[in-house]
Amino acid sequence: MGKTKTYDFKKVSVIVNGVFIAGFMDGEPISVEKNEDDIIPHVGADGDVTYAESADKTGTITLTLKQTSASLPFLQNLRKSKKIFSIQIVDINNGAYRAGGTEARIMKMPSRSWGTEVQGVEVQIHVADLTEA
Repeated sequence: MGKTKTYDFKKVSVIVNGVFIAGFMDGEPISVEKNEDDIIPHVGADGDVTYAESADKTGTITLTLKQTSASLPFLQNLRKSKKIFSIQIVDINNGAYRAGGTEARIMKMPSRSWGTEVQGVEVQIHVADLTEA
């Protein structure tokens, strides 16, 4: 049997405060990144290595939406409310993946631009308790 797999972006969902986000820009519209490494290595004068476990569990989820996305007003209102909210990314493609947390805030009002074509709007979300599975 072959090793061919199929990927479908429609099988990836982003849920913010219980609401499914829609209107993603083409390309790479979702990214997840931990803010710090899991460990801090220390090498002594004699070459002995010690790993210190990092207590920093924070991360940043970046969503790039079309400027016409119906989800933008929702996210802008959530930012204005200064509310702490949950966020989950669920990918049910081959080798299912989940990331997110229960303590998130939108970092700042996204930059906007207007042109002759639809532009992307980048929304950065800080997650205090980022987990990945």
